[in-house]
Amino acid sequence: MEHDKGAKISLLIKDVNNLMHQSIKECFDETGLTTPQLMVLYTLGKHGSMKLSDISEKLSISNSTISGIVDRLEKQKYVERIRSKEDRRVIYVSPCENSKKIMPSNVCKKIEDNLNKKLMKAKEGEIEAIINGLETLKALLKD
Repeated sequence: MEHDKGAKISLLIKDVNNLMHQSIKECFDETGLTTPQLMVLYTLGKHGSMKLSDISEKLSISNSTISGIVDRLEKQKYVERIRSKEDRRVIYVSPCENSKKIMPSNVCKKIEDNLNKKLMKAKEGEIEAIINGLETLKALLKD
């Protein structure tokens, strides 16, 4: 019985995660970029030039996956790789002007507004129950 609950929670988290990605994609559909590409551009916009490993750590995505995402963004001229002048082995990823044009400065607000619009369909008390449930799950997973 307990195994069934874990499986159900796991499946629900996966479904919610997919729906959140879809919601973010809707906000930036006109760009033609994937959600992970948008996440990398947003991170670079917020933090400036970064090493691949630092982007990977911030987004909790493997280095190899980030490298592939950066390859595609580089081909589209949204980012560029720049060698460190101090240590030629170190390569930084830096946003290009094109990325600044497609990523509005209020990107977080745009995503939050989209989510808030969807949450308006909830009945009284449901949002608080969701927040409490997620906080409880987070605390349980930390142990």
